[in-house]
Amino acid sequence: MENANTPKLIVITVLCAVIFFLALTLIEVIPEIPVDIDWKPFFIPLAFVALVPVGKPTIAAALGASLGEFLRDMLEGYEIDDPFGAVGYVLAFTIAGYIIGNQPLSKVRLFVAAMISGVVQAVFEAATFLLFGEETLQVALWSWLGNSITHGLVMGAIPLILIMPQLYNRIERYMGYAPRGQDQRRAPHSAHARPA
Repeated sequence: MENANTPKLIVITVLCAVIFFLALTLIEVIPEIPVDIDWKPFFIPLAFVALVPVGKPTIAAALGASLGEFLRDMLEGYEIDDPFGAVGYVLAFTIAGYIIGNQPLSKVRLFVAAMISGVVQAVFEAATFLLFGEETLQVALWSWLGNSITHGLVMGAIPLILIMPQLYNRIERYMGYAPRGQDQRRAPHSAHARPA
């Protein structure tokens, strides 16, 4: 059964990676705010982790986001701190998927998940200033705060809350999953579940 799910996980990873990479490439036209505060479309991997079931599919989507960023970094020139940032992506989006749980249309959960993913990933970005660069703690804190806002709120929570009603119950079947939440309880495998 586990092997049967492997193609689904690969599809999730590749789709998330490609879409995130393309969006990152397009959004590069928006100038950065010094120091290293940028505009990454977090709503894309967040939508993936909101739509797929919690567990391995969540981690597959998070890996896809990390892979998309890796591809973008390869175009710009890979640096020694990039693997460290990749861990931040996987952790941030995995946590977000678990926060959303089976309530992908809950605006509160979407908002909290987006903000926490932005904060977590920004911690890893800011830490690279201290570990691999020569920047001060003040610069690292400025980077953390700025990226928490641009990634978590502006490019995360706001567009995510707006697009989720349009994506929910339309995208999941193409990835081989039933919609999360109320529709899942009506699926054949849960026919004996008590009504909510």
